[in-house]
Amino acid sequence: MRKLVSGVALGVAIAFGAGVASAGQCPLLIKQLNDGIAKVTDKKKADEAKKLVAEAQKLHEGGKHAESVAKCDEAAKVAGIELKKKS
Repeated sequence: MRKLVSGVALGVAIAFGAGVASAGQCPLLIKQLNDGIAKVTDKKKADEAKKLVAEAQKLHEGGKHAESVAKCDEAAKVAGIELKKKS
């Protein structure tokens, strides 16, 4: 029983740590995207990327950090921007 409780506690700690780590990733990615989108010459691509970044921001604010990072990746692909993520 003691091993089970320890295992569950460890799993919760790891999951919480991963959530906090991704929470810090979102603002970094969003800033990179906003800076990069300003240099995109194709207005249609820039507008689509801005829309995706706005969605990523809302997801981040809602605590859905993994989804926010995925939306940032999508925006980067549309805009042709290479994101530098935290390790």
